[in-house]
Amino acid sequence: KIWASSIRQPPRNQHQGQRPPKITMRAALALLITTTTRAQPQLWRDLKERNERFARKPIRPRQTRGQARVTPRKPQLPRLQYRKHELDYATHHAYVDFEHKLLYCAIPKVACTEFFRLFHRMADAKKKCTTVGQCANQMTERQRNRWKGDPHFRPDKPILNKVATPEEATHAMNDKNFTKFVFFRDPAERLLSAYLDKFEHGSRYRVGYGLRIFKDPKMNFSGFVERIERVNKRRSNPDGLHPHTNPHWRPQRFMCNLEKFLPLYNFVGSFTHLKEHTELMLRKANLWEAFGAQGWPLKAPGGSGKVPARGPTGSMFQRNTAWHADGAGSKTEQYYTPELLARVRKAYRMDYEMLESINALGSEPTTGAAWAADLNAKQRLWHFDRGFYDEALKPSGPQCPDKP
Repeated sequence: KIWASSIRQPPRNQHQGQRPPKITMRAALALLITTTTRAQPQLWRDLKERNERFARKPIRPRQTRGQARVTPRKPQLPRLQYRKHELDYATHHAYVDFEHKLLYCAIPKVACTEFFRLFHRMADAKKKCTTVGQCANQMTERQRNRWKGDPHFRPDKPILNKVATPEEATHAMNDKNFTKFVFFRDPAERLLSAYLDKFEHGSRYRVGYGLRIFKDPKMNFSGFVERIERVNKRRSNPDGLHPHTNPHWRPQRFMCNLEKFLPLYNFVGSFTHLKEHTELMLRKANLWEAFGAQGWPLKAPGGSGKVPARGPTGSMFQRNTAWHADGAGSKTEQYYTPELLARVRKAYRMDYEMLESINALGSEPTTGAAWAADLNAKQRLWHFDRGFYDEALKPSGPQCPDKP
């Protein structure tokens, strides 16, 4: 007992056996607010960095295993229908070769004569022998060179409204295997070319167009511009610019009803780069070696274009051999003042709108696909002739006419 009592016991803690003090709700809330406030700047910085990182990366659709990657489709071209009235309006300005799948909209004063010869050359090359034993090498020289003569008045012209029904024309226009091409020229330069050829040098046509059309044998260029500036919708009146204006200065968007069918043309060339663009077009159609690389006269034909030229030959448009060539491109400054040029550009503003929308006058060939946007709002022909009204391209808004 003495030994046990001599051992000193450790002092007993006054809190021993007691529960730890409770943390009140108010203290916990204050602790949470303090912690969150201190960490908030870092949280915002992390969130901002993540957003910037994802903004720099392109968002791609989720791809599951075994699923092909989805690629965006090209905008679909509209399917447009050729109707009887439109086919008759195209007349001898739309050429077609179904065997070579070539379709061409001819615009006067844009090298259309040479393209006519191209179609006649292709047609003459595939003509079969009329008798047994007759072959191409037995043809007379006149028959072999017939395509080099004047193509405008040949009775066998392969024009669209003559060799195709509206259904066949519709199929050709919407067939992606067809090469549908057209060449454009600056409207102001084309107008000057028409004046120089048909008015100033009109004696080559027996009667100049100033007397034949406007009853003014002494019409100068400024007087000619003044006549085309007039507002007119009457077909019998030669003034103004409308669908029935003389085709040599008719707005290019009206030719072959291009304001409707231009989106389907898969080759659009420029007159400024005629030789280069023609070669590209024929190579696209696999026709350059056979019909474009050789055999084209390097001299102008005689007899007002009716007598084929003889002598050396070369490629198509290697040299300008048009007998009615007028050199309008080099005479622009001679005939145009700034004020007169502005008036002509205003008169042909509908053409400039179309050409600029597809960059038709650039150094590289293009297509008419860009013209498809808001196509119904770009239809103007029905304002002059209700036969061009197309229910499928019914204009929207207050300008929409009643059904003719």
